[in-house]
Amino acid sequence: MKIYKTKKKGMQLYRDVYSGPDYVIHFKYSGVVNTAYIAMMYGMGMPLLFPIAAFNIFNQWITERIAVAYLAKLPPALDSKLTDNCISVLRFAPLLLLFNGYWMVSNRQIFEGTWTFVGHRA
Repeated sequence: MKIYKTKKKGMQLYRDVYSGPDYVIHFKYSGVVNTAYIAMMYGMGMPLLFPIAAFNIFNQWITERIAVAYLAKLPPALDSKLTDNCISVLRFAPLLLLFNGYWMVSNRQIFEGTWTFVGHRA
């Protein structure tokens, strides 16, 4: 049995059969940024969200390393521009945690489980 026998006529067509897909990393960065922002926005109200987000990012890191090692053609050639853009976007996440977290902690409806109309006194 000849495992490398094919009916492709050119070398590039032959390589396309036995090589993996292109690896696009900007979608992976957007997933990490999305996870971080969701955890920072709602984490003060649901503290379990922080370990879930950490597990999600760790799981994505492991699976992407395996995917690059075994499935992708070549690891992407990167410069520091994509990482710098990601860090510049993520620098506002702690501010979101501070402001939204302060609102959640100071909101009495979360802790008491009751609500009233604004300006309505019984």
